[in-house]
Amino acid sequence: MTKVIVVRYDEIGLKGKNRDFFVNCLVENIKRKFAGLEVTRLRAPRGRIFVDLPAPMVEACCARLREVPGIASFSAGVALEPDFDRIAEWGIRWIDPLLTPGETFTFCVRTQRSDKTFHKISTECDFEIGSRIMKRLSGKGLKVDIKRAQFVLEVEIGPKQTVVFHHRVPGLRGLPVGSSGEVLSLLSGGIDSPVASYLMMRRGCRVHFIFFENREFLGRGGYDKVLRLAGILNRFQGRGRLYVIPFGAIQLAIRDRCRPAHRVVLYRRMMYRIAQAVARQNACHALVTGESLGQVASQTLENLEAVSRVVSGNVFRPLIGMDKNEIIDRAKKIGTYDISIEAHADCCSIFMPPNPATRSRIPNLESDEAGFPGQSLMQEAIRKMETVELDESR
Repeated sequence: MTKVIVVRYDEIGLKGKNRDFFVNCLVENIKRKFAGLEVTRLRAPRGRIFVDLPAPMVEACCARLREVPGIASFSAGVALEPDFDRIAEWGIRWIDPLLTPGETFTFCVRTQRSDKTFHKISTECDFEIGSRIMKRLSGKGLKVDIKRAQFVLEVEIGPKQTVVFHHRVPGLRGLPVGSSGEVLSLLSGGIDSPVASYLMMRRGCRVHFIFFENREFLGRGGYDKVLRLAGILNRFQGRGRLYVIPFGAIQLAIRDRCRPAHRVVLYRRMMYRIAQAVARQNACHALVTGESLGQVASQTLENLEAVSRVVSGNVFRPLIGMDKNEIIDRAKKIGTYDISIEAHADCCSIFMPPNPATRSRIPNLESDEAGFPGQSLMQEAIRKMETVELDESR
């Protein structure tokens, strides 16, 4: 018996003349996700993607499909000839164990025909299959409920294959990774930036990461933590990179030569400058941050403007209007939360002043920056940058 996984998409189905590009991108992502698994065939007739595979591979393939952006839902089923008796047999096999003596259980059949030459229309197919199931399971409390059925037997009749299944697994939705280009995310060890990175993956971006470390004062713990976070996030896309920037010398210069209240904003301005330079070197078309308006002192309107002024390209802040509880819920769902809350200080917490500026004035920041060799320190940090290929680090 051939097992089949039916993969559905929704948003990319609305792309008109560009639909094929998005579908092909999704198909390639699924193929890469299935690397190392025994899959017989993968094909994409209009509106669906079908995966033929041996029965032992179903569970592993379904687990991986849960991590692929662009998928609306998927179902594991069986491939049959379009024979009503055989289809009904599978329905009976799945429904009978769910029936409880003395209790009512509802079901319905829903048929879709991409093969319009088939001799019966969809509603007639529903009746033929459903009546056979009712006949075999009569007296066991089984009833038909078209609108609110507890069990839905779904049948897709195609020109070459009929697939029968009964459970839809929700996917990540969004767009397939790679369809929107590449971006560079400022990844810290906190809760927010991993969630921001994930949300950009769901909008079709392949996300690379940049981490600013201060090993002299914080040790290696922050590096190891961010490497684990980047590894989890890379499961949703593959082929990501992590750029590690030594930031200690820059922080010392800011501490020693600039006003204490400006330190955190000045750190961020230097991070943005370095990130933009690394992004341009690696064909990334935007920076991504985990900033949420008003969450901390550096994320007021004035301070966000002061930071954004130092770069000329796109800066995406997908969390800007989310509250902390929303962000935490998402972090738990994608599997980064437990690592993010592990105790370890990040760069921006070093030399934190007692009263950081919440409404920095750009002329004052620029005056502070004139007092230390920011350009040469930036170039030296990029020269010492470490690059980690995440697919190889797992």
